[in-house]
Amino acid sequence: MELRELVHQFISISVIHRCQITKSASKVGLYFGQPSILRYVTEHDGCTQKELARALHISPASAATSLKRIEKAGLITRTADREDCRKNHLSVTEKGAETLRQFVKICETTDKEMFKGFTQEEMDTLHSLLTRLHENLDSKSFSPEEISALLNKNGEGDNK
Repeated sequence: MELRELVHQFISISVIHRCQITKSASKVGLYFGQPSILRYVTEHDGCTQKELARALHISPASAATSLKRIEKAGLITRTADREDCRKNHLSVTEKGAETLRQFVKICETTDKEMFKGFTQEEMDTLHSLLTRLHENLDSKSFSPEEISALLNKNGEGDNK
């Protein structure tokens, strides 16, 4: 097998996986970028929009646009800061928490389907090989923060 063919197959699998997750997520009312926002707010209850934008490596304007949409859907609430009325604290609603749980189940189902028929030994071998690929590329050009920023701009990154 040609090296380029192998790389193309690897990229193709990644794109198909992302498309399946995105399509399934839309069935529970989530759109691109929203799962990572819900996850962050869940894990950092009371965070501010500025903290969210910094953590997810997105612009404050992108955060504002996404938060408006998520708030309108009833997935988060904003509470004004008692000392600074220009600052709002974010919290996930019960509906948002349930939507995020459904999204995680979608990811788990998709991942299980993807690895159907693989033995634990095969998955361990694949993990080892992928780790080597990651290290070969990652160590050359990007810091962990830059990788995280790229994943958040181009996809969901870690979907769980």
